[in-house]
Amino acid sequence: MMPATVRRPSAITSDQLWMLMRHLRDYAGIKIDSTQAIISQCIYQRMESLGITDVDAYLAAFDASINARAEWMALIDLLTVKETRFFRQPEAFDCVANYVETLLQQGPAPSALSFWSAGCSAGQEAYSLGMVIEHILRRHQPWLQWHGIGTDISFEAVSAAQQASYPGDALRHVPADYRKWYMVEEPGGQWTVSANIKAQTHFFHSNLLHVNSAPFADFNIIFCQNVLIYFERDKQRWIIDQLVDRLRIGGLLILGAGEDVRWLNPDMRRVQWPGVCAYKKTGD
Repeated sequence: MMPATVRRPSAITSDQLWMLMRHLRDYAGIKIDSTQAIISQCIYQRMESLGITDVDAYLAAFDASINARAEWMALIDLLTVKETRFFRQPEAFDCVANYVETLLQQGPAPSALSFWSAGCSAGQEAYSLGMVIEHILRRHQPWLQWHGIGTDISFEAVSAAQQASYPGDALRHVPADYRKWYMVEEPGGQWTVSANIKAQTHFFHSNLLHVNSAPFADFNIIFCQNVLIYFERDKQRWIIDQLVDRLRIGGLLILGAGEDVRWLNPDMRRVQWPGVCAYKKTGD
């Protein structure tokens, strides 16, 4: 008996790749700077999952249907790099800690504290912010409430963030005091975020391209690092302005290094903190 012939997917041409990337910018507003080989590999992976061997047939799947929307999300999950970790940029979290302590000391104390981790990936950034705020409040004003949200374009990332479960080596950058108070070791070497931090941190699927219609605002702190690189320069500046609109007067905005190029906003003042791209909303 002759073995079944396995059909290999047809090669992706430069024109087909350009067309797909153009549609991706139109659909999600993002651009992918990975090499053609990496992008092609992601496309082949999706084609294999769908049992499709012809590239044109795969491209034809991106019509106006609900199934097409689901496929966009699946492809975006593969194409967008979700590299993150707890306390990824320690200087930025030191800046947040200083901001919160100053806010409490200068008074009058706010009725509550809130933050938004935009482009939260698997949740480590948002949970790191929660730990910083909780640790300060328990020392100064333990009765003060706080809440935080994390958003990401990836459904897979949001789902992982909601689970709040991480392998032991993911905790290597978590300060010892924070690990003691806010992480719980589970069987099998996994660690979960403590119940009090998890209960006050919520995650949602959201695309920053549509931030103007996002149903949340009035934050003390907005963290948006290493996300804007996926958008065209004019969209980057527009997104930052939209984030500013969702920040309270006196609020803190932290961006990734170099993500504020040629961006100016009369309501924002640069915060001088070494190694951190941070702004404070003045409301002037």
